[in-house]
Amino acid sequence: MKKLLFFAACAALCASCTPKKPFTLAGTADSSADGQTVYLYDYQEGRAVDSTVVAEGRFSFGGRIAGDVLRRVSLGRNFVNVILEGGDFTVDLTEHTVGGSEKNEQLNRFNTQYDSIGRAFYENFMTLKGDALLSEAEFEAKADALVAETNVALGDLARPLVEANNNALGAYAFLRWCSDLETPEEFDAALALAGDRVREFAPVKAIVDKHNALKKTAEGMPFADFTIENGNADSTAASLSDYVGKGKYVLVDFWASWCGPCRREIPVIREVWEKYRGDKFEVLGVAVWDKREDTLKAAADLGIEWAQILDAQGVPTDLYGINGIPHIILFGPDGTIVARGLRGDALKEKVAEVMAE
Repeated sequence: MKKLLFFAACAALCASCTPKKPFTLAGTADSSADGQTVYLYDYQEGRAVDSTVVAEGRFSFGGRIAGDVLRRVSLGRNFVNVILEGGDFTVDLTEHTVGGSEKNEQLNRFNTQYDSIGRAFYENFMTLKGDALLSEAEFEAKADALVAETNVALGDLARPLVEANNNALGAYAFLRWCSDLETPEEFDAALALAGDRVREFAPVKAIVDKHNALKKTAEGMPFADFTIENGNADSTAASLSDYVGKGKYVLVDFWASWCGPCRREIPVIREVWEKYRGDKFEVLGVAVWDKREDTLKAAADLGIEWAQILDAQGVPTDLYGINGIPHIILFGPDGTIVARGLRGDALKEKVAEVMAE
């Protein structure tokens, strides 16, 4: 089932060569936040550009700014996104609303409707999950239909804002809608609607890079090699090409010790490894986003006996456009990518299919 996420990263959108104008941002928070620090984040730079302290449930920012930018006002885990430009603006961290311009009013309406669609999806999904009369196949079919229906609703909501706003508002709508579209085709269709300023927005560029990686490593494409300098257990260099493209089918599990779903997938992988390993089939684990010692401990605890490439971090996930784990790829004997995103019964069925050929 396709993964559906509702919350995308938001960032700063800056128009260069535009005169700077003064702005003020007056904020309110719960009085229990008095004395706590509020940050104004610029996600284009990946850092806080200003900070202040809450006093009597209030705080404020000010300065000069070029064009319209998307910023995040953050207090602990509480945050609100706001479109700033020249003028006076307000932000309410209790109600999660912003004011001061028509763009921010549209931002409020968009967020309210978007979140409503998300809540409806969650409620309907949990209802399906709790239906004991559904078989696994029926549940998967209904869940996939629900995801598809929800994606259509989200697209119908975001598309008009993206098309009509070549600015920070359009960039925000694009990010919420498109950050986790599953296929390059879906993303390309959405990107075609975006104006040049939206396309130049750094977080959008990052998503474009991810989808370009997905295109280059789609099913039917040759494998993309990578080398990890201390990837072997003895700290010598290890490459994907040490295993893939050597005449065997190779099932590669991109995983991490801290990842619960990754750990739950290990028995499935062990089942196919024990059944098919040999001259035609092998399994390889690639530890990403993990500490070396944690990977080794988890491998021992879980009884993992197949080969591992350690300390891969984000190298293979960037190369293959992976944004969630476990992500399991089956490579053919010549290194061609046979299937991606395999899990559970689908994994066992695909391996059985190719081994029967």
